[in-house]
Amino acid sequence: MPIPMVDLPKIHAPYQGALDEAVLSVVHGGGYIGGPVVEAFEKQAASFLDAPIIGVGNGTDALQIALMSLGIQPGDEVIVPAFTYAASAEVIALLGAVAVWCDVNESTFTIDPNSVKDVLSDKTAAIIAVHLYGQCADIESLEKIAVGIPIVEDTAQAFGAKFIKGKYSGRFAGTVGAFGTFSFFPTKNLGALGDGGAISSTNADFLVKAKSIASHGQRKKYEHHLLGLNSRLDPIQAAALAVKLKFLPEALSAKTLISEQYLAAFQPLKQVVVPETASFSNHTYHQFTLTIPSEKRDRFVEYMREKGISTMVYYPIPLHKQKAYAHFEPRTSLAISEKLSRSVISIPVHEALAPNDILAIKDAITKYFS
Repeated sequence: MPIPMVDLPKIHAPYQGALDEAVLSVVHGGGYIGGPVVEAFEKQAASFLDAPIIGVGNGTDALQIALMSLGIQPGDEVIVPAFTYAASAEVIALLGAVAVWCDVNESTFTIDPNSVKDVLSDKTAAIIAVHLYGQCADIESLEKIAVGIPIVEDTAQAFGAKFIKGKYSGRFAGTVGAFGTFSFFPTKNLGALGDGGAISSTNADFLVKAKSIASHGQRKKYEHHLLGLNSRLDPIQAAALAVKLKFLPEALSAKTLISEQYLAAFQPLKQVVVPETASFSNHTYHQFTLTIPSEKRDRFVEYMREKGISTMVYYPIPLHKQKAYAHFEPRTSLAISEKLSRSVISIPVHEALAPNDILAIKDAITKYFS
């Protein structure tokens, strides 16, 4: 049987009945915008994260609303990694601001504070720190380097990741910066049945402003104080997320156990570099991403396809090389981002992988690189 990157029917199987019941309850109830189901999920997620949140339409909206709430204006500079998904830079460009590229750490794939230091200027208005692949970026070091500059934590890939050392020990990713933004795209750690997202902030004024912006800039109905968006988390998605959140710790534990097997199997392979977990973070393994010789990647992808095993490259082109962002010229070396784009490869690590699937993946990779 083919082994996909993610198998949502298998992931949902243990709680499919509860999922069906929750969704059908909304369908039969007739309340399809806002209301108690969304509010209940927001409270549940806030309790899990120990930080207040509001639901929005998707993770990209969450980022844009966060930047709008911080008052980002045309011409303002926002530092963002070149090695991440396009949404992190897209929202900067949409607001007329300037994306200033920084590089990433080669071992953890997250934002490199030393690279941020190289591109700081008196126009720097914010930093987007991406918790890439499922672990926390080094927020504490960023704060020391960029004193007073608001940090937006892009937590799309790291719901449930936690700081385990330092100033923020015990806190969840997405709850320590000026804003944390989350995506509930179906394949994420906590995934909806369609699009969904959320915003967190421990600054009550920030969150009030974000909530208004997400609702056409309204404070009260038909009273528009700010320029805003139409960005809602709908009740059907909220109902599904409420069910899935109950099973998230179990899912993350399963992904960790699978990843530990991969680490043990692949660390001895001389041509394979396994993902490193930062000393200050745990890892939720949204992706299990290997680094392999760039000249072998295309053939390796084909080999795995022949074995019936899916792989993905996240991401094959760094953002500063994308046509849409070519007008944002690099101000520092982005050599690591460019190197990783040629050499990373992600393999299945979802929590519903069967033991024989895990064994097949380990055997295929071990044989190829031995």
